[in-house]
Amino acid sequence: MKTVMDVATIAKLAQAALDLHQPRAYRISVDRDAIVQDGDWYHVVVTTPNDVRDRDFYDALAEAEAELQDKAGYQYLLVPAIGD
Repeated sequence: MKTVMDVATIAKLAQAALDLHQPRAYRISVDRDAIVQDGDWYHVVVTTPNDVRDRDFYDALAEAEAELQDKAGYQYLLVPAIGD
């Protein structure tokens, strides 16, 4: 059985992975108040300025998720926030 990580650790790991793959035009940020654990999966909500969604955004999410899963041994799903 894997150790359950606290939200601060999950957020830090996810943000570090995202920081390695940030788009040039804007920043993707982890919403520390919107992280949910479901078994071995961590659902981590991410935000961008003005709810930007483009190819760079989705590429960064995919790269960061793959890195997290390889290094941390948990399944991470980086979920775009739904704009108001």
